[in-house]
Amino acid sequence: MTARRTTIRQLPLTEVVDRDTPGATPVSITTPEGGTIYHTVPLADFYTGKRRDARPQWVAGTFPLFPVVRLTDGAPWAEANIWLIDMMELKASPNMLTFASIADDLVAFRRYLDDEGIDWLTFPVNKRQRPTYRYSASIKLAVQAGELSPGVARRRMGAVVRFYRWLVTEAAFRPANAPWVESDRLIEFKDRKGFSSVIEVKTTDLSISGRRAEDPWDDHIQDGGRLRPLPASEQSVLLESLAALRNTEMTLVHLFALLTGARTQTVLTVRAKHVARKPGEFHGDDVRLACGPGTGIDTKGAVKGVLHLPRGFYERLYIYVHSDRARRRRQLANGGDHFDQPLFLSHHGAPLYEHRESRAPVSTGPQVRRHVKTGQAVRQFIRDELLPMMRVRLANPRYEFSFHDLRATFGLNMVDAMTANGTKYTRALDQLRQLMWHVQPSMTERYLAYRENRKLFDAVQDGWGAHLSTLVARTLDTMVAA
Repeated sequence: MTARRTTIRQLPLTEVVDRDTPGATPVSITTPEGGTIYHTVPLADFYTGKRRDARPQWVAGTFPLFPVVRLTDGAPWAEANIWLIDMMELKASPNMLTFASIADDLVAFRRYLDDEGIDWLTFPVNKRQRPTYRYSASIKLAVQAGELSPGVARRRMGAVVRFYRWLVTEAAFRPANAPWVESDRLIEFKDRKGFSSVIEVKTTDLSISGRRAEDPWDDHIQDGGRLRPLPASEQSVLLESLAALRNTEMTLVHLFALLTGARTQTVLTVRAKHVARKPGEFHGDDVRLACGPGTGIDTKGAVKGVLHLPRGFYERLYIYVHSDRARRRRQLANGGDHFDQPLFLSHHGAPLYEHRESRAPVSTGPQVRRHVKTGQAVRQFIRDELLPMMRVRLANPRYEFSFHDLRATFGLNMVDAMTANGTKYTRALDQLRQLMWHVQPSMTERYLAYRENRKLFDAVQDGWGAHLSTLVARTLDTMVAA
């Protein structure tokens, strides 16, 4: 057994009280030496929500789907879990996915400590023997060996540094020797309006370097991740494969992203009510759908934006939402068949992505939450059904693509359409920025630059290929002559 992360469906915070305290619940502990009983009450009053410890009422008293860091013997790692709770209490609405990721980073650290037999609280004089430096060295070797990406390595090391920093400042931990050497660093950045600013940050000598040199011919675009726009031939195979697989929901989900550029969380949190109006009530070639806070549709960073759905696609969504197939799925969902349900549900009536507002207390309906839904069903469909078929059709057993690539594909499709229409650069830049909800024009410029780079690359390759063919033919002719 190794250190691991498990999930508690619902973790209510409690405090120990006398047995005579109203509402006290007895808790029994059994040990090899015997047992004991103590009493607890919830920190937050059940009726008013007020905290007994005088903390603000917005501080949650219960955390759903709490990630627990466990040791090799199954016991919770006390300090690690208390740190997680402390961080959650600083958030009015903690994102449990974020904290699950931090818990995973702590699990990775604990496994390393256990494998190497290292005492995580002992910091000897020899710097190289301190747990922080040894872990940093191990991570760097893993990056060099290609076992870890620089990004994951930096995240893991950062979590460990923050953990020890909390131990020192909040838990009165006093290591015999410094866990790291700290220094100040100035970082220049541009705000949303393009103005440059400088901030001072603290860095340590445990930092993981790994800056990646920019590749001018890279076939990816950096837009919330490395996205690869699918060329027209691959888009055709994608659509043919979706049609052959005959999965209505997955086909509509993929088309939604391809035709609007929406991210996973946005597509999968669209509700039935958003496509329930008759198409004839709209004017123009597209139907505009408001997204973000107050609309019931999630967006990255809770930004407000508008999606432009082609009228023909909206008509298909309208037909689907009123179909018996969609109605049967809504009937199986918590709350039954109503138009406030997600548009896309599993065949069991479960949401494919949980809206932020639904991530609080565990539901009591027929759908039991055991983990946060973040589009796992879509990724599984791509991995198990869509990719195998596309690989056969493309005759490429190693072909890969991710759902998020459809966002970049939409962006490039728009660039090609505007270029074909002779749209001026500045106009194209502004239109694409609005369609993709980019805050900074520099992000949108990557799409326009990508297409130009690919054209230049193809021209260079064609020119060099012809030149290389001439040289090869000349060399072979010389060999024959000799």
